[in-house]
Amino acid sequence: MLKPRIGLAVAYHPYEEGAENAPALFSRTRSTLDTLGLDVVPADELVHDERTANQAGEKFRKEIVDLVCLPLATWTSDHLVLDMLEQVDVPIITWAFAGVNTGSLCGCQQIDCVLKELNKKYKFVYGDDEQALQEIRRYSMAVALSRRMRFARIGMIGHRTGGMTEVAFDEYALKSVLGPRVVQMGVDELRRSIDSTSVDEARSLWEKIKKKVGKIRAAEDDGTYSARVYLALKKFDEDNGLLGLTTECYPKLMGQVCLAHSLLSEEGVVAGCEGDVNSTAAMLMLHQLTGEPVHNTDVLAVYEEDNSVLLSHCGSGAFSLAEKQEDIVLGPVRLANRGVCVLFPSKTGKVTMVNLVGRMDTYRMCVVVGEAIPTEMVFPGNPIRVRIPVTIEEFLDVVADEGFGHHWMIGYGNVSRELVELGSLVGIKMVLLQEPAVRQK
Repeated sequence: MLKPRIGLAVAYHPYEEGAENAPALFSRTRSTLDTLGLDVVPADELVHDERTANQAGEKFRKEIVDLVCLPLATWTSDHLVLDMLEQVDVPIITWAFAGVNTGSLCGCQQIDCVLKELNKKYKFVYGDDEQALQEIRRYSMAVALSRRMRFARIGMIGHRTGGMTEVAFDEYALKSVLGPRVVQMGVDELRRSIDSTSVDEARSLWEKIKKKVGKIRAAEDDGTYSARVYLALKKFDEDNGLLGLTTECYPKLMGQVCLAHSLLSEEGVVAGCEGDVNSTAAMLMLHQLTGEPVHNTDVLAVYEEDNSVLLSHCGSGAFSLAEKQEDIVLGPVRLANRGVCVLFPSKTGKVTMVNLVGRMDTYRMCVVVGEAIPTEMVFPGNPIRVRIPVTIEEFLDVVADEGFGHHWMIGYGNVSRELVELGSLVGIKMVLLQEPAVRQK
């Protein structure tokens, strides 16, 4: 899971009432940020003039912070913030506190006006109640995620699946808007890499894998071959420093990459299907925010009686996503009846569903917070049934009206607000479905 690196600089004006309380505010806010799980980089001095502002900014630049947090003990000159940001041009949290005579609140409003005029990224927070602290944490996670995505590399094996224009992506737009760079590998190149792997190593790996599941229905040769695919994709990952990859699996590679995708997901490399790079980027976002493997699914059915949605894909989910490890079956893929898929009903709990489509100015993301409820093995894959916070009619209407695709990525936990903050940071349209549904431009 991400641990945002945040620079802390308490500012005050020596002439203002409350200046004497700045050291105590620095100590208190530093402790508070620590409890939020942030990696705090404190300024060496309180910011009160040009020297201390430049000194703080220089330290934050050298320490490579993701963002800066600026609690105001009093009103302060707004140009000091600009001096600091000239040294380290990152998003900033302006943090105001109650006090009739200190000017903390009006000082933040003044600074925010200047930041807005200069098109700087910022977040205003007031007070230190639980809501304010969670706003700080969520914004910090979103900023850190945005930065992590800028350095991310996603592997693409083959092309997008034929007949799925929907999953086409713009490589320039992906890099410009969301950040990741794409590393290509042809299917023929993958096959050559598979052929170069050790059969003995693959057989040994397959034997170890079989001991972790409840039942084996796959052929032994298919199991060994799937292990060789994993070894080849693992090398592709390590050689290129990938955080995720997607494969042109349907229809020629159906069942041949599913086990490899499952194993890589467990190791922290998200793996999408059908050459869908945008959805793989969404998987990466969820993985970075939750610290856990992520489901790659399609919507298969809806149930109006309890406002739930059934989703699944062929069976490439990480083992840890199963409700029970003993329920995991390694069997051939549906339709093609070959290869090895990882089959299980998914575990329950709070989840965040994400659908990411588009390019450049049309990028848009739908975020749904739901509850994964118990389900049976109703589809040969990794079925997950999610109770959503709006009616089925409203869900289907939003998906259709906004033109979202058929791939839904699902992570455990509620990280919806972090994703909304990310959308604001990178400038894409966000649709958050909650009670009531909120469509954000």
